[in-house]
Amino acid sequence: MGADLYIKNMDRKKQYTGFEVSDRAINLGYFRDCYNGSGLFSVMSQTLNQTVSWWQMARQVGLTKGRVLPLTKVKKWKATMFPLLDEFKKQDALYYEDYVAKKKIKIKDSKEIKEYRDWADKLMKFIDLAIEKKSGIIWSV
Repeated sequence: MGADLYIKNMDRKKQYTGFEVSDRAINLGYFRDCYNGSGLFSVMSQTLNQTVSWWQMARQVGLTKGRVLPLTKVKKWKATMFPLLDEFKKQDALYYEDYVAKKKIKIKDSKEIKEYRDWADKLMKFIDLAIEKKSGIIWSV
């Protein structure tokens, strides 16, 4: 379910920060969601009881790996994503799927919940930065 995202109109050589999810990475034009069950979109899917998937979104806007999401579509993506991210950030408990045990696990640790809320904020900041830079986004999904 993961993705590496790059803001096209920014220095690509500086963007890769070693799979880092940080303000530094966002400010360089890079966002990462890991490719496992503890990724942001995986936890959003389990918590919101709906599929939130990078691949699904890519298909909806007609993207394939390495293609650029144009600025007009970035703005449409923002309109779709921000309400989901806001709803996610309001949840009192988060969930992920334990694929080995085949069950939904509740995240109760407030520190871990804060980390996921911060991760959602970073995605929002990343999308806003792309719009501010009047840039498309390169998806490595």
